[in-house]
Amino acid sequence: MPVLIVFGVMSVPLLLKWHMPMLLLALNSTIVLFFLPGYLPLWFAMAAISLTLSFAQRTLDRETRFVHAPSIVWPLLFLTAIVFVTGHFTGGFGSRIFGGGQYGAKRYLYIFAAVGAFFAILANPIPRDKALLYVGLFFLGSLGNLMSNVIPFLPREFYWLSLIFPVSANDLGSLAFQGSFSVGIARYLGLTSASFGLFFYLLARYGIRDMLSAAKAWRFVLLTIVLVLGMLGGFRSALILLGLTFMFVFYFEGLLRTKYTAIFLGTFILGTVALVPFSDRLPLSIQRTLTILPLHLSPVARYEAEGSSEWRIRMWELLLPEVPKYLFTPKGLGISGGDLDLTAELVTRGLAHSEDIMMLAGDYHNGPLSVVIPFGIWGLAGWIWFITASIRALWLNFRYGPEALRKINTLLLGLFLANTVMFFFVFGGFYSEVVMFASIVGLGLSVNGGICKPALEPAVLEPETPEIEPASALVRPV
Repeated sequence: MPVLIVFGVMSVPLLLKWHMPMLLLALNSTIVLFFLPGYLPLWFAMAAISLTLSFAQRTLDRETRFVHAPSIVWPLLFLTAIVFVTGHFTGGFGSRIFGGGQYGAKRYLYIFAAVGAFFAILANPIPRDKALLYVGLFFLGSLGNLMSNVIPFLPREFYWLSLIFPVSANDLGSLAFQGSFSVGIARYLGLTSASFGLFFYLLARYGIRDMLSAAKAWRFVLLTIVLVLGMLGGFRSALILLGLTFMFVFYFEGLLRTKYTAIFLGTFILGTVALVPFSDRLPLSIQRTLTILPLHLSPVARYEAEGSSEWRIRMWELLLPEVPKYLFTPKGLGISGGDLDLTAELVTRGLAHSEDIMMLAGDYHNGPLSVVIPFGIWGLAGWIWFITASIRALWLNFRYGPEALRKINTLLLGLFLANTVMFFFVFGGFYSEVVMFASIVGLGLSVNGGICKPALEPAVLEPETPEIEPASALVRPV
């Protein structure tokens, strides 16, 4: 503790100057503060520090202003109020790490910290000449997540790094967690996360039009390599998210009715045809990702992927009849420690299923269910309000923002829309994804200085025509 105190005091000047870039760098990182109870993520602390320093600077300098975006702030505050009231009336914010009998406090902290990160970003408008740098920090911060895949291959003397960069069972290449249908496919989550960041940064920096030009084709090749590396995680949702983002950016760049459509489709078809002969000899993790395509793949990969889908469908079938019960009396995010321990024991003895413990824990693997069951119809209304207002703001910034920020605004809009589609129709978790949605729209507002509006055309003033008196009026009596 004395060492941490001394280090904290010495880092104050650094934080005063660089707290905003450090926050953006931490938002997509999995680094945890292992010396704090609950292994809180680093971005929790950076959001609190950045917001506190921003308020302090605002107090000392009245000229400092938050980015003005009330259309986004109000739904986010409404949603935060719903979360707080629900938590208060459904068992409070107790935590087992502090001796309580309930789990769930960390989930509430995820939401409150995400809101804090949003306001911290709004408190520090990003200079236009540094926009690409800050966007790069936001996306490329995920490159550090590669450490979770590197640590298992290091000498034992470096295993302490896993305290900072958490290593999951999948990162070790052991059995996947889903249960009895697991077949031991190594899935590299850290590599997938790092590929996400690099993929989105390339789109924000270069755009698709420049990548598909013959003179700069190496950029598209690099993007393709990043996509393939991302598939080593074995997550079908990863391929869907990257594909949706690419298609949205492709559309918003106005390439749909150009020669680039033929170039892209031709490349995609040739690549798929070339993949067919040896598709079943690819690494199992990549084959698992490709199970959404009609390819000849290993039965092992298909069995594992189909088992995962069936497991989720069974859980959703059990949950849907329960939804009306929670519309006006939400469940909250709290979990009884005793019930969770008992269910885990029943699963171990074969008297319950793995989906039972997931339902009890609130991990529904479904976006709408993760909102409406814990927070009822009010939480769902607030979430839809926030999503709609955010899409509108990002669209206006894309439509009327500065030309120098065109590629960045296009990527942020496409990425937000892709994540929205994923959340509502493929896979989502409310408390864990609030920070992603809030940080994307917050970054867009901070880069553009708010919500852009169409420039008002100057009014054309017609020259006044002098009135000509009639001839009769010019005659004067003598």
